[in-house]
Amino acid sequence: MFRPSFAFSIPLLAVGLLMSPLAPSAAPEAVAAEAAPQKRAAPTPQEVAWAFSDDEIIDGFMRTVFGSEGPEATVEANAQVHKFAGPINVRIVSQSRFDDRRAFVVKFIDTLRRTVPNLPIRVTKSADKANMTVYLVDRSQYQPMVKAIVGERPDASFMEENNCSALASGEYSGVINKAIVFIVVNEGYRAFRHCMVEEITQSLGPVNDSSELPYSIYNDYSDVDGFGIFDWFIVTTLYDKRIKPGMSATAAMEVLPAAIADARKKLYKLVERKIIPPGGVRAPQ
Repeated sequence: MFRPSFAFSIPLLAVGLLMSPLAPSAAPEAVAAEAAPQKRAAPTPQEVAWAFSDDEIIDGFMRTVFGSEGPEATVEANAQVHKFAGPINVRIVSQSRFDDRRAFVVKFIDTLRRTVPNLPIRVTKSADKANMTVYLVDRSQYQPMVKAIVGERPDASFMEENNCSALASGEYSGVINKAIVFIVVNEGYRAFRHCMVEEITQSLGPVNDSSELPYSIYNDYSDVDGFGIFDWFIVTTLYDKRIKPGMSATAAMEVLPAAIADARKKLYKLVERKIIPPGGVRAPQ
């Protein structure tokens, strides 16, 4: 089964071809035919929309939405859906002395806005209006910045141990009302993109990592480093209007099949209209 993923800020696929040497007597035509890389037909919108089964998407949803990392995670808090209930205004603060990557974050926020239905997210320059703040820092600034902004709470030590981190906070009703994201920008573009995608999207609600999800960026052991179709399904179903903040896993299970069915229809149209590219990197098999 085709397992696509997509990321919008850099070219998706570099093709490497491993070839065996031909025998000396091979005709030039045979050499040319052997040397020509085989071009794979782009998957259809139907193939992309059905790249993952309902069971796979539900499993990913349950593992990432119902769970939390960090010392302040509690059973009660982890047993309910967490999501923003209104507009998400993202303020980007660049503190780096070497790399200004604000434009990449702006582009990714716009990608989320255009491709995830019911996700009212946009960039703002106003500190007063912002309910998500993304700090772009150099590695040397990372721990001091976490300490300065998060303070002495238990989350700070946990966050300092990670390569990049985020903290989403809110009410026990499951409503997220504030998120803070820290992304290191001066350790290469691949590492930056991985941190940007993972931390910003996890701040929307699917906060838990799982080593059982081979096609997800919410797995530190997977090869995924962009915003893929599997994670698109998780975020899209989370922000389906039938999934409410504070909802239990049992209640979510009752509406997830319908939410996934609608997500497939929307994904089909997004690929058909070329808002989401039909191709992409084949996920690990």
